[in-house]
Amino acid sequence: MIRALVDFALRSRFLVLAFAILLFAWGAISFHNLPVEAYPDVANNYVNIITQWPGHSAEDIEQQVTVPVEIQMAGIPHLQHLRSTTLAGLSSIMLIFDDESDNNWNRERAVERMGMVSLPAGLVPQLGTDWSPVGQIFFYTIESKNPEIDVMEIKSIEDWTLEKQFKQVPGVVDVTSLGGETREYQIRLDPDKLVSYGLSIAQIEQQLANNNTNAGGSFIVAGAQQINVQAAGLFENVPAN
Repeated sequence: MIRALVDFALRSRFLVLAFAILLFAWGAISFHNLPVEAYPDVANNYVNIITQWPGHSAEDIEQQVTVPVEIQMAGIPHLQHLRSTTLAGLSSIMLIFDDESDNNWNRERAVERMGMVSLPAGLVPQLGTDWSPVGQIFFYTIESKNPEIDVMEIKSIEDWTLEKQFKQVPGVVDVTSLGGETREYQIRLDPDKLVSYGLSIAQIEQQLANNNTNAGGSFIVAGAQQINVQAAGLFENVPAN
């Protein structure tokens, strides 16, 4: 058998040489397309559904959010495990799919099922970021030696400037910030004055929402130009007492 194979190779030199070149080219292309990872991604295909309902207990969220979402998500093709975590103000559901499924397809099916869930008014479930646990590659901190820049200002720079720049880097899916203080304006109500004026907290909230907004109007013709009319009403600072 070996003698016949060697005789055939010697008689058909050009055919053997062409086969060797073809095999070498095939190997070079396969090596070029071979994905090489320093840390192979062994994580499962998963979809995370997050629903926030501030001010409500874990029991209420379990009954009115977690269980209805679980019922609708059950039965999705390729779904292997369905796990949920319910905390005060938060519902987190993890859908784990088999390795034969495509993650983009899984997320599309989850979005379709989310539209079929009946939840309390104002609640909108959201999908977690499509990333792998082994993809967390970098930690950083933001510090300032300027005493006029506090942690609230640093948090604003992180949320509105740095995250936008980082997400434009190819391969970066999401940036998660921790710590700092989010800028907010608080109004402290006096219960006695509310009673004396005959007002409720709901009325105060409605008036604040009505006043904290910008409005657009038409325009004023000024010669060959037109000036747009806009009413700016968003809160920008807190008046001094």
